[in-house]
Amino acid sequence: MESTMLEASGNKNLMPAPDEVDFDSIMELMTSKYTVELVDRHVAAIRKLCKVCCNGFLLKHLEALVDLLKLSVDRFSEGQYELAPALCDFTRVASQPFVSCKTSDMITYGHHLPGFIKVLVSVLTWTLPPTDEGPNADEDPEGRAAWESRKTMCERIRVEVAHTLACWSRFGLDEDSVELLPNQPLIQAVADSGTPNLRILRQSQVMDALSSSFRAEDSPEAIVITLGAVRDMSLYRPLARQITNCGLISNLVHVIRVNLLGSDVLLVAAEVLWNVLELDWAGATEALGQEEVIESFRDFMDAVLTRGYRFKDKIFRNDMMVLLMYISKRVENRPLFATTGLMALLLGYAVSDTRRKFLRESGILADLMRGPNDLPGVLPDLASANPQGGQQGVALTNTQEDMEFRMLLWGTLARCCSSEACAEVAVKCGFVASLLECLDAAEAPVEQQKWSSEQRRKIQLEALSALFQLVQYVPEAFMEAQGNGVVLQLLQATRSREVQRKCLHLLQVAVRMGPHFCEDLGKMGAVGTLIELFTDKDNPMSSRQICASVLAFLCKGNSSNAREFRKKDGVEAIRDEVVYRPDETTDNHLFYSLCVVDCVWNAVVGTRKNEIRFLDAGGLFALLDALEVAPMLLKRQIIGCLADLMEYKRAAKLFTQWNSQVTMKGALKLLLELWQNEQEAAGNMTKDGVIRDLEQPLNPRYDATGALVPSDSALMEDGAESVLTGTSRAAGKFRHAKNFADTAAGQSVTSNLLGSTARKGKFEKASMAGHERQGSMVLSNAAGKEQDCRAKIYAALKCIGFECQETLSITERQLMELVKLYPSAVELEMWIQVQENLERHGVKPTSADRKFIEDSISDRKEQAAWVQGLQQKLASEKRGEEEASLERFFEDIRGRAQIRKTTPAQNGGAGGAPEAEALESDGEGFAESSQGDL
Repeated sequence: MESTMLEASGNKNLMPAPDEVDFDSIMELMTSKYTVELVDRHVAAIRKLCKVCCNGFLLKHLEALVDLLKLSVDRFSEGQYELAPALCDFTRVASQPFVSCKTSDMITYGHHLPGFIKVLVSVLTWTLPPTDEGPNADEDPEGRAAWESRKTMCERIRVEVAHTLACWSRFGLDEDSVELLPNQPLIQAVADSGTPNLRILRQSQVMDALSSSFRAEDSPEAIVITLGAVRDMSLYRPLARQITNCGLISNLVHVIRVNLLGSDVLLVAAEVLWNVLELDWAGATEALGQEEVIESFRDFMDAVLTRGYRFKDKIFRNDMMVLLMYISKRVENRPLFATTGLMALLLGYAVSDTRRKFLRESGILADLMRGPNDLPGVLPDLASANPQGGQQGVALTNTQEDMEFRMLLWGTLARCCSSEACAEVAVKCGFVASLLECLDAAEAPVEQQKWSSEQRRKIQLEALSALFQLVQYVPEAFMEAQGNGVVLQLLQATRSREVQRKCLHLLQVAVRMGPHFCEDLGKMGAVGTLIELFTDKDNPMSSRQICASVLAFLCKGNSSNAREFRKKDGVEAIRDEVVYRPDETTDNHLFYSLCVVDCVWNAVVGTRKNEIRFLDAGGLFALLDALEVAPMLLKRQIIGCLADLMEYKRAAKLFTQWNSQVTMKGALKLLLELWQNEQEAAGNMTKDGVIRDLEQPLNPRYDATGALVPSDSALMEDGAESVLTGTSRAAGKFRHAKNFADTAAGQSVTSNLLGSTARKGKFEKASMAGHERQGSMVLSNAAGKEQDCRAKIYAALKCIGFECQETLSITERQLMELVKLYPSAVELEMWIQVQENLERHGVKPTSADRKFIEDSISDRKEQAAWVQGLQQKLASEKRGEEEASLERFFEDIRGRAQIRKTTPAQNGGAGGAPEAEALESDGEGFAESSQGDL
């Protein structure tokens, strides 16, 4: 059994508690009508019990201890204050580990422990600090002395109870007592599972009584001990939720306010808030998202930023910033940063010294720091808001604590700028321009010029992370501060891969802010810089992927950037990367290929000279080669690019000339296979390749259970489907018989060739499946359910013409007929949806509109029916060819059997007759069984 504070039977240095204590005598002494008034004897009996059990109570006495303690607390609440020393002794012994006489004691008596703790904590209700000042010492000295004695006595009880809870919550918080999973931190294990003591404290619901007592507590000793207990309890997630629900968070904020820049109590209170925000973020941020609480944080930060010179003051400052970071993650809390003046206060220390001095002297900072409770026209009672005050604030240096503060400060302020009010304050304070100054080595602030290269690199990373959010919230401020030029200059000058990647991420989101960003970056030469980074194979694939993405957005709809892309040899560079070979790298090749195809789609397609150069470099054939082996997510991207590229007639001619290097298939057959996959995924084709539902030829309907909902036209075609279902069975018998014939005839060369091809195909399919999982299976599946590439396939085939030169099989001809029907089928489904929506909403169209809708549906259903009939004819033709082929096969078997039967007779011997007869009988039997199945 695990060792906990609840039992400690193995320590030989402790004097064991007596096995038998006469609790009945003690209870009789306290309840008998003859001795119920003898309080001094009651106290003596309880104190004697505590003296005997000074090393810990026995677990088997728990039930009797609960009754005795409950009776004592009840008597104390009725005014028998003489029991206070006994309660102190009882509580002091309860802080010791319980003692077990048997290994099963914890299982037998452990269920009484939550009740024991609950009764023990209930005494806090009757020991609260007095709310009055007591009798006057001059008028009633005896009453004053009694009042002081009772106050001291109650304070002592509260201290002892707090100490007991602290011992209970602290015990077992070590790696030897907590069961850890592999590679699991201790703090995470405690948060998830807790310790036995923490679980008992949760069951006893002590937090409500403890919160009520702590709210009125005035004893420094009791406050410190209680905070230590609450700190350990806050490590367990259920207890952290109880701390939030009982309203203890506001009391912790009050403790920080009272002890500001004083004792270490505020550091413990900040740690409790930190733990609660981590384990119960939703509830804690909602509780702290009050105007008065945020205003209190403003006062805290003003005091510590202007007068916090000590090391522990800077630690407290950083803890406060961590709490503000958690609070700002809740979107509803962010406007409060601006309305309470906290945003302006923090911005005053987030900008450079020169800008801060200007904001203070001009009075802008004081106006922005005004809170809701500040009088209009009067400066806030803050040292940072006084433009003429001597307190200029504690200067931020390059120490580890100050560097950490900058990082927390910038990240929190950038996140808050998602609120319009906070963004307005940030723009007035010049937050974006100050961050950009940290990126420009030539114009860095004076206080940063003596930093080391590593410190500057960390600051640049944090500034770029903050700007990544600010460019989305205040894009105009980013443009006015020449943000594009500063980031592009840093991208060209830096040697750090991390800084380079951060710059690319920032540009990736900047180009999405509008066409003026793309034009500005194009004028600064961003296209050439990005192409140079993209072609550098020493750069990680992830960075080159972002380069391709940024180039795609720069050239999208921007002819000047597309021309610059061609002049800087970007077409050739992007053509070389149009491949899908995930085996050659351990990086995520799928997403890299997606960005490359997207760059081709935006930077090449649509610009005629770029298209010509791309085709001359073999780009179209490279796209088709990648289309054949790519996963479905990449296939859809490539097909869309091809559909637009086919608008160029030269590309359409080259499209028909391509043949697969693996299967020798043409591009048309490759697209038809993709069309067939989409149709099978939609489930609106029969096994013979015939349209199932004339009203929904493309996208059938499914009910809530996922079953296909047939329409009237679908029910009409059930008969035709039942007639034609024999085709697939005949084909299966034919393939089985063909394989048997190949084996019997001894065609080893052909079999080996087919076998190697089959193995190669299986290997390629398995490889493709593995590479598809390499990227993101969830993303691929989600995209597969939402996207449909049939429209792209139709657009591509329309450009090259449906009358192709390739020889198509019957199945491919069936698919081609449906491809031709695609526009009409889409219109049919849309008109039916319009008609159903009108009926669902009870809208009655005019007679002319109704007739137009009905005629449109009827015309398109006739076209679908014509295509369906043509597909049925093709299916019948296919079935006839399969039957004829199978019949020829059987005739061949009979002929061979007859030849082998007559050969021994001509040779004059009878030795081979039985074998020939057996072969003949086997062949006839096989033929008869096959014909019966057919």
